[in-house]
Amino acid sequence: MTCEICVMNRHAAVLAADSASTVTRWVDGKIETRYFKGANKIFQLSHHQPVGLMIFNSSDLLHVPWEILIKVFRDELAGKTFNNLDGYADEFFAFLDGNARFFPEQVQHEELSDAAQRAAVQLIFAVVSDPDQLKEEANIVRLQTAIDDRKKLIEGMALPNRITAEHVQRALVASRDTVAASLGGFFVLPDGVRASLAELSINEVFKRPSDLMSTAGLVFAGFGEHDIFPHMIEYRSSGMLDGIQVINEGQREAIDHSLPATLNAFAQTSMSDTFSVGFSQDVYTALMGILTAKLKEFAAAICTEAKIEVTAIEKLDQIISNAGQSISDGWFERARREHAYPLRRVLGDLPVEEMAELAETLVNLQSLKEKVTKPSASVGGPVDVAIITKNEGLVWVKRKLFFDSKLNPRYHYRQQAKYQ
Repeated sequence: MTCEICVMNRHAAVLAADSASTVTRWVDGKIETRYFKGANKIFQLSHHQPVGLMIFNSSDLLHVPWEILIKVFRDELAGKTFNNLDGYADEFFAFLDGNARFFPEQVQHEELSDAAQRAAVQLIFAVVSDPDQLKEEANIVRLQTAIDDRKKLIEGMALPNRITAEHVQRALVASRDTVAASLGGFFVLPDGVRASLAELSINEVFKRPSDLMSTAGLVFAGFGEHDIFPHMIEYRSSGMLDGIQVINEGQREAIDHSLPATLNAFAQTSMSDTFSVGFSQDVYTALMGILTAKLKEFAAAICTEAKIEVTAIEKLDQIISNAGQSISDGWFERARREHAYPLRRVLGDLPVEEMAELAETLVNLQSLKEKVTKPSASVGGPVDVAIITKNEGLVWVKRKLFFDSKLNPRYHYRQQAKYQ
């Protein structure tokens, strides 16, 4: 995990990110987790324009680090400009789509096959607890029934953005036999059941890529050529299917004449949420769960005092749900009025350097919280901070380097040459 912040007002967009990365792998049948503190998560997207890109969650796309993809794209973008921030995002995704240089067809095929196998294994173990149980005819019948039921459910799901039925059909032709053969290496299944399961699993990957493939967050921030104030757009990338990157848009913010400032957090957000609205999502979820349970107990107590049966109250669950929603709405309205709106007004007037300090502080607070409340080290390390303004472009306030710049003058000469 990670913690990243994007603060914007009419002067600038500020990006801040920690440096922690988590690597998980299987060793001798057990999960082994390692934490590193040197990951780069903020990047300049253009050599010449005021646009930045921040990444979180998965650090690569089909085993190619995002850092490499971004820097090669930046060189190829050269001096090209777009009227708005969306143009830079669209150009980046177009650069990735069908790029056999980075994503050979065989690698895409292997990733899809691995994801389909995961989907198939999940369904099998939902039916039996031990693969040896598949030797029983009754369990094979149960599995086929589960496949048929799952197929109906999957058919009712929509395909992700930018993915069409033609993409699915091509993938089925290319990968169905491979997936079926791989399943045969682990499970004893009749040929027909194995073929049905392979086809279902490939379709499921296309319908549920974010659940079966690694997902990365991409936060574009800055100014298009025609933008007066900064914008921010978050996307979720869920791998690549048939040469097309699976992209879903998340949060979107645009500073304008009526919206003076915004503060958005990504990945680990509890401290930022507490700062901006007065409470975090985990606290809210826990409290609403307790509230619902206590409202049911309260209703039962009232019925006992009134000497009536709880079952005599029609639509009791709906009444409790409505009461809970009313309490939640009132809570959020007060939080917005007493925390979010005043904070937004203050952020709108903050000087750029104080925005940078705020963003860095929120990341450090999240890191401290993780350190003292959890055994993991999923947030931490040096905090990188970048400011993006319309005229100065992306400038670094804090940035870690894996080398001593004083010992590498040629690096600076190469950088200077790119901007001449």
